Amino acid sequence: MSHYFTTDNTPHEFSEIKFSFNDHVYRFKTDRGVFSKNQIDYGTEVLIRTVFSEFKGSGDLIDMGAGYGPIGTVLGKELGLRPVMVEVNEDAIQLSIENTRREKVNADVLDRESYEDMPFNVSLYVTNPPFRAGKDTVLDMLSDGFKRLDLKGEFYMVVQKKQGMASYKKHLKALFGNVEIASKDRGYYILKSTK
Repeated sequence: MSHYFTTDNTPHEFSEIKFSFNDHVYRFKTDRGVFSKNQIDYGTEVLIRTVFSEFKGSGDLIDMGAGYGPIGTVLGKELGLRPVMVEVNEDAIQLSIENTRREKVNADVLDRESYEDMPFNVSLYVTNPPFRAGKDTVLDMLSDGFKRLDLKGEFYMVVQKKQGMASYKKHLKALFGNVEIASKDRGYYILKSTK
């Protein structure tokens, strides 16, 4: 089976998972070949909780590497933001479309090529990057975050120490001029930069 960030042609294995947040139970349809198909991974959960408690802005958010859509769906609904969800896996794109509709979240779900052609500027950019895709891919996402954020817009990413946390922290500091560890839980670090 190919990695979760590519589309493959194996048969679908749809399932539904539940995620309770802020007195609401979210139901997400998942499939084989997508990241964390059996439950919301803990890094994603820490990212959602941190952004929910810290971000006070309005407008649109970009969820880069959206997978089947948990980050954009939950933060869009809970913070009253319109998510722009970007994904390269065609199966994951279809799941994100379905999952945002289930939760009545008005989202744009785009492949990377369509996203590149559209002039989005947003107040919030979040990502649980596909580290297995390589450091260059992740650094490209960080640069894209800086480019797409409005002035005073906020960037959040989740990373573990073993995935190169110190290196990404240094890169964000160079890019934005600031970086902080917004939270840390069970080895997951949420890095935050403000434009």
